[in-house]
Amino acid sequence: MRNLFKLKIYTLALSVMVLAGCEENFLDINDDPNNPLSVPTGQLMTAAQTNMSYTFANGSGGLGLYTGTIVKHWVQRGTLNDYSLQGTDFAVTTGWQSIYAGAMTDLQVAIEQATEEEDFATLGAAQLMRVYIMSHVVDLWGDVPYFEIGQGAGNESPTFDDGLAVYNDLFTLLETGLSNLEAGVDGSVKGDLIYSGSADSWITFGNSLKLRMLNNVRLQRDVTADAQAAITDGVIEAIADDFELDYGTSFNPENRNPGFSFEWTAGNGNYIDPFFFETLRGQDTFAHGGLLPAGAGVRDPRIPYYIFNQLPAGSGDADAENPCAYCPSRSGSAFLSIFSHSFNIDPNEGFDQSNSQSLAGLYPLGGRYDDGDGGTASNAATLNAGQVTGPGNTPQRLLDASEVYFIRAELAQVGVTNETARDLFLSALNTSFAKVNAVANSAGAPTMSATAISTYVNAVMANYDAASPAGQLELIMVSKWLAQFGNSTISYNDIRRTGFPRLHDGNTDNLNVTVQTRQFPVSLPYDINNLQLNAAAPSQRVIATDRVFWDVN
Repeated sequence: MRNLFKLKIYTLALSVMVLAGCEENFLDINDDPNNPLSVPTGQLMTAAQTNMSYTFANGSGGLGLYTGTIVKHWVQRGTLNDYSLQGTDFAVTTGWQSIYAGAMTDLQVAIEQATEEEDFATLGAAQLMRVYIMSHVVDLWGDVPYFEIGQGAGNESPTFDDGLAVYNDLFTLLETGLSNLEAGVDGSVKGDLIYSGSADSWITFGNSLKLRMLNNVRLQRDVTADAQAAITDGVIEAIADDFELDYGTSFNPENRNPGFSFEWTAGNGNYIDPFFFETLRGQDTFAHGGLLPAGAGVRDPRIPYYIFNQLPAGSGDADAENPCAYCPSRSGSAFLSIFSHSFNIDPNEGFDQSNSQSLAGLYPLGGRYDDGDGGTASNAATLNAGQVTGPGNTPQRLLDASEVYFIRAELAQVGVTNETARDLFLSALNTSFAKVNAVANSAGAPTMSATAISTYVNAVMANYDAASPAGQLELIMVSKWLAQFGNSTISYNDIRRTGFPRLHDGNTDNLNVTVQTRQFPVSLPYDINNLQLNAAAPSQRVIATDRVFWDVN
């Protein structure tokens, strides 16, 4: 339903832009009640929110899924397996168009209309959404069209603006949005699916977004005063205040999490990266040299929520439908996947495992909690036959409380703020577990026991206490990477800013079925369609070397 609704609104929004150039008398004569010349601001806001969530989600064409393969949350067959990112990739072309022709178009019209209507609450929320989206765009691509976008036929070839200049303007727009929300705090944000119209909640989100952006640029300039001010003004601290989009359970019309619709109904196109899985298990068999969050032998209790094994517990390699690459005998469980950097190298990498491979589970996609029984009583789940499913309504997180605590822990750890890093790190861990339990409880699944959580968290904190300051930062960032499963664009920023976690290297992993031929990409390639159609577009990015402005490492 959301995608269909989004398409209708997008079409109407384009109609507004096109018809606005016609003569006023012509419009007066030709009013057609079946084809409205304007769209209510609330509907534009709803469309922009659904579009924004879809763009950064883990569904087909979602940038979360795309960046997730870069940061080793996911692994796919094909050249992306080895960091070969192209401007023709579906996620790049779809994401770029969804942002510029979809959400940004809707938001521009919503901002114009809310200004005319003096609807300050809606205006402020729309401005913060614009900041959220465009800060992501700069984080992913660097120099991008910004100052000249939205002019329609008046400028069909907007210039690509310097990322630093765009970020600076976004900080100014963010403050304007907060001021408008404060002026309209007694009103309600129209069409708001995220906070049900609460201007106060939007203000808290705005401060949190500011803190995220300040953390991104902390190596580029001194952010101490601004970061402390944002924290003092009030940031997200409770999971009830998470900035996320809720989904439903309906499949006709479709209303489920985009990642669920893609992974659980469309053919299981992605695997869980074994490196991510082994880190959750407290292993270090990839010889990557990183400090693992809890140390060898301490298992993360979030595993059955993160990962659903189609094979039942106790399965062996022969139970897979085809010869397997990363098999139960290696995983020590029913977990089955393929290696990163193994495309056309591992002889078993290319076999179909759609009924055997492990899938992203209840958290973050709304799939099934893993109770160890697999998909059916047999050793093949026949997922696509509908014999195993999940609720599909897990929210798409966009900026949550645990991320904010991790940001604050990082800022304190590196001396930007005077808060206590250890306390914030502990809060980040506990909040991330509380979020998973909240999703499990909503789905009627078992929740993690307090004992299981404390055992894991205490082990992490013991490692933290024993580590050097650099090692403590690494523990914070690795733990954040684990918690942000399903929101991989954040991990992509973190790795470029801090270097952590140190990811699986296909050349040093002691595996004879992996070879890494390309460098880690420090930015995404531009949409090829835009480069071909926009006369002001620059050359394609060299993704191995063309860093975004705040990536000064």
